[in-house]
Amino acid sequence: MARVEQASKNIKYSTIAYIINNLLKFVVRLVFVKSLSIEYLGIHGLLSNLLAMLSLAELGVGPAIVYSLYKPLAEKDTETIKALMALFRKAYAAIGISIIGIGVFMMPWLDWFIKSNTISDIQWFYFVFLLNTGISYFYSYKGNLLIADQKQYINSIYQSSGQIALAVLQIIFLFVYPSYLIYILLMLLVTVSENYAVVKKVVRVYPYLQEKNVQTLSADLKNTIIKNVKAMVAHKIGGMAVFSTSNLILSKFVGLTAVALYSNYYLVISAVNNFSGQFFASITASIGNLLVLESSEKKNKIFKIIEFTVAWQAMIVSCGLYGLFNVLIELWLGKKFLFDEVIVNCLIVNFYFTYMRKAVLAFRDASGLYWNDRYKPLAEAVINLAASVYLTIHYGVVGVIWGGIISTLLTCFWVEPYVLFRNGIDVKLKDYFKDYFKYAAVTLLTAVFSKWLYNKLFSEVTIINFILGVILCLVISNAVWILLFRKREEMAYLRNVARDKFGMKFL
Repeated sequence: MARVEQASKNIKYSTIAYIINNLLKFVVRLVFVKSLSIEYLGIHGLLSNLLAMLSLAELGVGPAIVYSLYKPLAEKDTETIKALMALFRKAYAAIGISIIGIGVFMMPWLDWFIKSNTISDIQWFYFVFLLNTGISYFYSYKGNLLIADQKQYINSIYQSSGQIALAVLQIIFLFVYPSYLIYILLMLLVTVSENYAVVKKVVRVYPYLQEKNVQTLSADLKNTIIKNVKAMVAHKIGGMAVFSTSNLILSKFVGLTAVALYSNYYLVISAVNNFSGQFFASITASIGNLLVLESSEKKNKIFKIIEFTVAWQAMIVSCGLYGLFNVLIELWLGKKFLFDEVIVNCLIVNFYFTYMRKAVLAFRDASGLYWNDRYKPLAEAVINLAASVYLTIHYGVVGVIWGGIISTLLTCFWVEPYVLFRNGIDVKLKDYFKDYFKYAAVTLLTAVFSKWLYNKLFSEVTIINFILGVILCLVISNAVWILLFRKREEMAYLRNVARDKFGMKFL
């Protein structure tokens, strides 16, 4: 039960951090659009995507080494841990230098990515973003040890503290002195401070990392890491092409205003993904421990429970977004920041397909199966870029979203579970898709009904109606899910965990 307790502790802290951080992000965005012109919001989205592309230089070193840490941590093999962390330090230092160097080289071509630019000093803004990304690699590698050792909650405490401080400072300066340059300089200051604090904490938790005598890694472990890094290069390219090019394509072919509007919707979706990211960061190390120590039957059982949980989460969020996404944007920022319903619905479909991959990806990452599906992300990248550019040129914003949907359906949707079930855990692919389509059908029907009922009950866009709409969606989606799946083994397991680990004795 120690594994469940660690995961529960991580999830509790991560949830608190998620709520605080994302509430503040929404406040910061509101103050931002009131203090600075919409073009600055577009520039922010564009530069975020550009620097995410530069992070391709990381080449998957982090996930490959984190995977290699699971076994020595489970076996308390401090010598191997020290050797792996020494490799981590050297690799990330080289990556940080490479990102800054490549980024400086790209500076003269920034205007190529913008259809029409009226913002001066964009090179200085870009340089601050570049330093923020590059410098973090000199510190952040040690935080990965906490994650691999099922201590994500420590990371969450430091990250949430840093992000709270950043949000407060940005809000104050936007009110007192609305300067975009100061806004991002504060981001750089907090990034450095936050990473430095994590490093100090890691040294206290793992004092043996200070020891000078570090053994050489075994040939087998080196070869495993090199093999996984080679495979992760493809995965990084695929991830970059799908998740870090939307704003670039919109900026190039539609304009900065489209980037600004898109980034607001994406901030809401990111808020959900940040929570799930915290959740899966909290349990992936526990899954890695599970895969090292437990039987095939136990692995399969836990996978089905996590897949069931992911589908439940995806249903709740999709129902809420389908009925209330534009209502939220209008209340938050105003009508001029709204997209058409068609675009919003496509965003929700894309969100659902992406979210439903999370259980498979968590087990793939914990299993280290990067090599086995190394060609998938390359195909995904080619399909996504070709479809997104073509469709955006011809159909505007909706095209970049459909590019993501098409590439997901043609690659990730079936390749990722196939690879996992063939090489990692013993689950039948047909059983997986049987459950998948069952979950998707329930989600679709519940979302349509929830929106129909909301529109019948509430005609005006007000905060009270929005809150009542959120409650309505939560009640309907959870009631439908519990009613339909109450007899499943996964539901019984989750009920017991909620009672024992989260104090929900009433269940």
